[in-house]
Amino acid sequence: MTAPAPVEVWLQDFVQSALRPGEVDDFVRRVDADILQGIPEIAADPILVEELHASTREHWRNFLVGLADDYRLALPSAAIAFSLSIARRHLDISVLLKVYRVANKTVFGYVAEHTEPGHLPDGLARDEALLTLWLRAEQWIDDSVEQLIGHYTRERASLAEGAQARRSETIEALVAGTAPSTDSERVLGHKLTSWQTAFVLSAPSTSDGGAPLFDLALQVCQRLGLPRPLTTLAGSRELWGWVATTEAPGVDLEAIADLLDDTGLHLALGRPCHGPAAFRDSHLQAVAAQRIGRRAQTPAHTYAEVELVGLIGEGELARAMVRRELGGLLTGARGDDGLRHTALTHLRSGLNVEATAEALFIHPNTVRYRLGRIEEQLGERLAARATMLEICLAWLEIFGLEALDAPRGPSDGMTT
Repeated sequence: MTAPAPVEVWLQDFVQSALRPGEVDDFVRRVDADILQGIPEIAADPILVEELHASTREHWRNFLVGLADDYRLALPSAAIAFSLSIARRHLDISVLLKVYRVANKTVFGYVAEHTEPGHLPDGLARDEALLTLWLRAEQWIDDSVEQLIGHYTRERASLAEGAQARRSETIEALVAGTAPSTDSERVLGHKLTSWQTAFVLSAPSTSDGGAPLFDLALQVCQRLGLPRPLTTLAGSRELWGWVATTEAPGVDLEAIADLLDDTGLHLALGRPCHGPAAFRDSHLQAVAAQRIGRRAQTPAHTYAEVELVGLIGEGELARAMVRRELGGLLTGARGDDGLRHTALTHLRSGLNVEATAEALFIHPNTVRYRLGRIEEQLGERLAARATMLEICLAWLEIFGLEALDAPRGPSDGMTT
């Protein structure tokens, strides 16, 4: 039996090393950081960012697994889902192509580093190792782009056909600020003169892109006592929806808690709005609530719950405000989420001890004891700065303690 060539032996060792979870994570971070820096259209969209990470990870793993065998492209489902999301957001095909142009350069840098003499066994020339690995990587990228262009163009063609295209165009126009009309109501089959409550339903990043979001949106509305929604896909894992009602609806998010837990979905609701701009206003609020609320641990948020936090932002001035206002609740008791949660619940309950106890399922005397500790650490009564403390505690609830330690950016000092 002929012994394998030195380059084949090295390739096997390279694959084993590169497939280690930590190595895969480092590769994904490196490639995606360059892509996000170069493509703001993707960097500004949290769902596209998540889909990019999944696509890069699956691409790299599939490439490595097949590296030692005869070449055969195994295009990952996450890459297809990513290309479809780009198409559904009506981003130009140049965005998709630029992703792979940037990736091409970064992957070459990675390959060049890992074929330095210190990474190669004796007797294997660097040129041979570099050429063998890079030619296979370049072919993988080229073939992937060719197939993904097909997926992208077919999706764009589907969106451009017939009634679906008219419907999508009408929704886009309304979201962009076009005034509603009887024609737009007819195209959508949706009463635009009624109260509008918009929502965004998102599948988790672990989803394969096949979540039945239309059916799940209908279940959510049924459980909330809302009529059938108008819906449209905004990505492979994101759905936008609107509900039209004769008056502002009240919703109890507890009614869908088990459904969201079982499916891993996140729901964000805009405020019920009325008037010519209601369709757009509630939608913008739902999108804002989704992008902020996904940072928190709970699976459903209304815009009303996160509005102030969203307006404050996550910059250095916001972090400084939280540190300053919460003071003793962060020092010495940094791990005591219970006190902070009690304080926020009490503020949201109108500083009513009985209402706080009911919300927390504890005895009123326990609430009074905790309030004593809280006010001792703050150095004053909660009521003295109730509004500011509630805002800061809500900020912490969304962004988490770790956000206070975020590195200072070059412009953080000038933004909130």
